[in-house]
Amino acid sequence: MAEPHHTVTPEQLAVELGASVKTVQAWLRDQGWQSVPYDRRRLTPEQAAQVREWFKR
Repeated sequence: MAEPHHTVTPEQLAVELGASVKTVQAWLRDQGWQSVPYDRRRLTPEQAAQVREWFKR
């Protein structure tokens, strides 16, 4: 199943931000943004912007 082009994965954000994937995923869980079990998490552009804002502090 192809991913929509407007979504971002935690893996992509981790590389972009120089953070570990586990750290990004933990932050997402702390925000209450749960993923569907056994499905790849996809973030909207708005969610990705919030992650970037937090990690660039």
